[in-house]
Amino acid sequence: DGNYYTGDTGWHPDGGWGRLFACKVTFYLDDLTKDTGCLRVIPGSQNPTHFVRAQKIDPNQSEALYGIPPRDFPTSIALETSPGDIVIFNHDTYHASFGGGARRRMFTMNCTQHCTTEPDLETLHQYLSVHSAGGYQIDTGAGMFFPTMVDTADENRSIHLQQCSDIHDELFPQYARRS
Repeated sequence: DGNYYTGDTGWHPDGGWGRLFACKVTFYLDDLTKDTGCLRVIPGSQNPTHFVRAQKIDPNQSEALYGIPPRDFPTSIALETSPGDIVIFNHDTYHASFGGGARRRMFTMNCTQHCTTEPDLETLHQYLSVHSAGGYQIDTGAGMFFPTMVDTADENRSIHLQQCSDIHDELFPQYARRS
């Protein structure tokens, strides 16, 4: 998933499972500081007992709540990066970006656990209904992944791709791999 981002991205988590189910691996192609759109996180906010979650606080409303702009939300930290740096975080962690200019280049990989129980498989179905090519209405021509990822996969990588591919194709048959 490669993207250009501009401007601000408000506080949000990508999940709410209350445990480590998925993580995001992000790397940037530009120098990013607290003033130019670096990733900000609220450490510990992936935990259901963290004050943001326990008190149902919307960090984007911190100006009204505390008189503090969202970019300076209490306990948040700015993760300044240089090209090639990698940031990995739990999908449940609240994160944002403020001060981005006209171009903030980043690549992300969303990773989930391999599911073996019915509750985890149900969670994976819910996850892929949003966080996948089909969920974003992107037709890759190869289903969940782009053709190069699938076509160059050896047996070991294919094993890791299979579960998400199968569920994705079940959820989005219109985007399933075409021969």
